[in-house]
Amino acid sequence: MTQDRPGALPDLFDAWRVSDARFAKAYHRTGDRGRAVIKSAIAAAFQAWQPSACASVAISTRFHGGETRSEETAPRPWYALALDPGVVSPAQIVAALIPAVAARIPNVLVFRPKARSGWPDALLTALELCGVEQVFSPSMKNFEYCLGFLRDAFGRGGLACLGAEPFWKKIAVLAGSGVRTHWLAPPPQMGQLVVSGITWDQDAIEFAHAGVELAVYGDASALAHSEHEVVLAPYAAAPRSARLVLEPGREALWDWNDLPRELFFGRRLVYS
Repeated sequence: MTQDRPGALPDLFDAWRVSDARFAKAYHRTGDRGRAVIKSAIAAAFQAWQPSACASVAISTRFHGGETRSEETAPRPWYALALDPGVVSPAQIVAALIPAVAARIPNVLVFRPKARSGWPDALLTALELCGVEQVFSPSMKNFEYCLGFLRDAFGRGGLACLGAEPFWKKIAVLAGSGVRTHWLAPPPQMGQLVVSGITWDQDAIEFAHAGVELAVYGDASALAHSEHEVVLAPYAAAPRSARLVLEPGREALWDWNDLPRELFFGRRLVYS
């Protein structure tokens, strides 16, 4: 159901590839502190997605009449992250990539199509630390070609789109029906409880969650009655609407709690 080794990409991809020199420059500019924040996010994501689990699984059930039902699950042959140029949070990118790395998908790629600005240093450093080296900056038209090649050469892969809704709609049209797709919608705001007795690493927050507006609350009751989907607060103070709660000491992390397992694994049923 999948390849054991990464597949070769055509030379045309090299025209849009981010160079090793640009990666090296970004790594240096990010600095020790920034890299440490990214590594903490990577470690937490790996722990959550259990990379030690079996990559491929086959389970068979035999019924009383002698018939069998077999279920085979294996990593998809490729996984791509389409990145909206407006997304600049390294923590969000780590959380979108580590599940694919942990699943041992042989071809993991990142595309930042239609970008008018250069890559932020922190994002490239996050990709390098995640072990993702296939990184490209194509036009939308060339991105469509890349998806077509991946689909035709390797089979049905997974495609996550991290960005605003207009960007997602364009990507979904290009992907078509031959790719398992999923939209990762960044929240416009994060709620943060700042009161006596709670200590935050504010520099880590601003680095890891760059581009996300912080709504600061000096009163736990006010935060509890808010409608934020992501909050920096003790669990007891989080609103019921929160799908991600980051407590003190875990403020630089991220997790996409709606990421479907089917994005990374293909599933086949056999009745005999």
